[in-house]
Amino acid sequence: MWLQLVPMRSFSRRARNRPVRAQKWIPDVERMPGVDRGNVWSVEEVMRREARLGDVARIIVLDEGGNWRGCGTAWHLAEQGHKVTLVTPDPMVGKELQRPAADLPLRKRLVQLGAIFMVECAITEWHGDGASVLSFLSGETIRIDADALVLAMTNMADDGLSLALEGRVAEVHAIGDGVAPRQAPYAFYEGRKLGREL
Repeated sequence: MWLQLVPMRSFSRRARNRPVRAQKWIPDVERMPGVDRGNVWSVEEVMRREARLGDVARIIVLDEGGNWRGCGTAWHLAEQGHKVTLVTPDPMVGKELQRPAADLPLRKRLVQLGAIFMVECAITEWHGDGASVLSFLSGETIRIDADALVLAMTNMADDGLSLALEGRVAEVHAIGDGVAPRQAPYAFYEGRKLGREL
């Protein structure tokens, strides 16, 4: 998340004593059994080139959002020559990309690159060298061998600072992902609204 620092003299005396907390989200990975077995990366780690994936790896991308975080990372990995399996609980890959009509070209390109789609599915456990994948339609669980798991999961708010400040200062205002994971326009709106109130 990008924040601009503004000199305190720009604020009214009343606003200077009212901390506002805008924090990035953190991935909610604790709920998946086996993530502690290694070879698990976030999409951000992949895109920052921090993930150690090897030359040609079998990679499962778990995309819970149906947006560019998961789909774009799968595309990036497939273009690098990795064998990508994209798992999503949604009925289609790229569900959130329908509004700008980017979903069909995305799926076509992923198929051309050899990606495999598993829709209406969930990963029930990561084994370190593969995953157990549950089909919502059949109720069947299958194991998929993989060298790495990349997570584009639902996130949770990182509200630690807001909670730590409560009771220590007169007022604390949380906005954006410090309240709940959300898209940037919602955080901008909240920040603008709160700024006008202060």
